[in-house]
Amino acid sequence: MRYRCRWQTVPKVTSRPNYAAGVCRCVLLACVAYLGINHRVFATDVIYPGQGGNSYTSELLKHALSYSPEKQYQTKPFGADIPKGRNFDLMATHQGIDVVEGGSTLDRENSYLAIHFPLLKGLHGWRVTLVRESDKAMFSNITNLEQLKQLRPGQFHTWSDTQVLLANDINVVAGSDFEGLFGMLARGRFDYFPRSVLEVYYELEAHQHLGLIIEPEVFIHYPTAFYYYVSKDNVVLAADIKKGLEAALLDGSFPRLFNTHFGDIVANMKRSKRRVIHIPNPILTAVTPLHRKELWLDLSESE
Repeated sequence: MRYRCRWQTVPKVTSRPNYAAGVCRCVLLACVAYLGINHRVFATDVIYPGQGGNSYTSELLKHALSYSPEKQYQTKPFGADIPKGRNFDLMATHQGIDVVEGGSTLDRENSYLAIHFPLLKGLHGWRVTLVRESDKAMFSNITNLEQLKQLRPGQFHTWSDTQVLLANDINVVAGSDFEGLFGMLARGRFDYFPRSVLEVYYELEAHQHLGLIIEPEVFIHYPTAFYYYVSKDNVVLAADIKKGLEAALLDGSFPRLFNTHFGDIVANMKRSKRRVIHIPNPILTAVTPLHRKELWLDLSESE
């Protein structure tokens, strides 16, 4: 598009400085008009792992970033399911992933920028155990950590939970195939398989042919935090995610979204009236916001 300046009739004697000023004003007006016509606000894509779907963490990420409307963030899946470690590597090197969710460990918090807001309210550290149906009463006389050490749990070899159990001198049987762990339990290769309360119902249903049950009496609990992580230099995105999470906590939308996904599980577990075996978590960092009671759930408390 072309812009012409129309000059009013002026005295023939015009100084060069005034002529130059007029040209400058004309160019300036043309630029302003051009910007007004062509100005667009470009959205900022934020890529998270996986292939999409209505997962809790992807919904929450989108919601948190909606509190920065001026950035027009658009959350999108990476488009492929790859191992967690690889997700972190791609994020750290800016190769297609911007945000990864995961449990807190010393290594992760040293290597990446964690947003210190526990997305799962600590529920990942509230564990019930899968056992063989014939071992339903296995935990009947287990009331403390020392007694728990007499039994052997099965765990995946790279999990942070495995590190927690080993640090407490629990004799872990480590496996390198997640699905294989359920078969190993059924064949008596270890005594119990501790699973998060958020996972155990779905996993039991998927493996009901193996003759497993959820042990009915005990919670195994260690404090855990499940965070969003970004690369060390992505401080603006980290700040916007944190701002949105805190705002969602204050206006009540965070607990509503959490309850939509997990409210029934929490209610069922609280009604189970289990006794709790507490285990220290030495791989949890000192900056974990354990002092903020509004960010955590205690399943031993009655409704």
